[in-house]
Amino acid sequence: MNKLYASVTNVTNPINITISESHANSTSTAMVECISTSLSVGDSISVDLGYETDHDTIFTGFVKQVDRKVPNNTYTVTANDVMTRAIDFFIASSNPDQPFSRSNIAAETLVQELMALAGLTDFQSDPTHFTLAVNSVAEVNLVSAYDYANSIADLLAWHLYADETGTVQFIDRKPYVVGSDSPYKTLTTATFLTLTPRLTEKDLRNRVVVYGSTGVYAEAKRATSYNPVTQAFEQILPSNYYKTAVAASPLITVTSLAQDAADYNLELYNRLLSSISATVIGDPSLRARKVVTVTDSITGINGDYYVYMAEHSWGNTGYTVNLDLRS
Repeated sequence: MNKLYASVTNVTNPINITISESHANSTSTAMVECISTSLSVGDSISVDLGYETDHDTIFTGFVKQVDRKVPNNTYTVTANDVMTRAIDFFIASSNPDQPFSRSNIAAETLVQELMALAGLTDFQSDPTHFTLAVNSVAEVNLVSAYDYANSIADLLAWHLYADETGTVQFIDRKPYVVGSDSPYKTLTTATFLTLTPRLTEKDLRNRVVVYGSTGVYAEAKRATSYNPVTQAFEQILPSNYYKTAVAASPLITVTSLAQDAADYNLELYNRLLSSISATVIGDPSLRARKVVTVTDSITGINGDYYVYMAEHSWGNTGYTVNLDLRS
């Protein structure tokens, strides 16, 4: 095995590094234990780790906390990616009679403007074809820029996050494999240190109700649910057994848009969760939101999986990655 490698901004002799990123989390997190550092709260930080012949920058962000441990005299630096700026930016108008407001605005444009309020101007988005606050005014006040923007992502069943370069992404990315996905690598039996397949209906919702502005609402439901193992809709829950998800937003002012939001979210939630919890040999290319092929001779698994969560653990004991993979 190649010798371990790590380079962290203004850090000397890193001891242990943990980088965690997930489709479900608002930000990725880095924790770096080291012998010495000149980093202070608010400083920019990047982490490049792996092996001497195979390493990559897998985290950029801002320092949130620095702890000094005695008597061993080491430091632990905690950092979050750039989305922390939007989380911490509380929209509060200096004049309550003149809040941030928009009307007849594309969803991606509104999200981009909310991110810009927090100083996040590197922004990429897919076109949503979804216009909010039609013939009305959406006022945004007393809420964080991230919470409001993410509520829009939830309405559309889209995904909002900051990538490793610090660019905010607002994209049509489902937390499972879709037909257009192309796996970038294969994980084989020899790669896995532990592997636990799971099939559950815990998060399945086969009925979605959307409430918009006054008089605007919609519903979408289906008796059968998608099984990613068989790749078909099946009667998974008992007959007339409905698990309901609710979305509400005054931004939805037209019934047709409420119906679209209900349909989008039904597609997102009306499915079994087929997942793998695993620990693998360290690999800096294993990142959340990528797609891999899993081929395991012991369980017989052979298919494509979305990397829902990746937690890199690098240190004196070696380098491993904990994964949550979803098909």
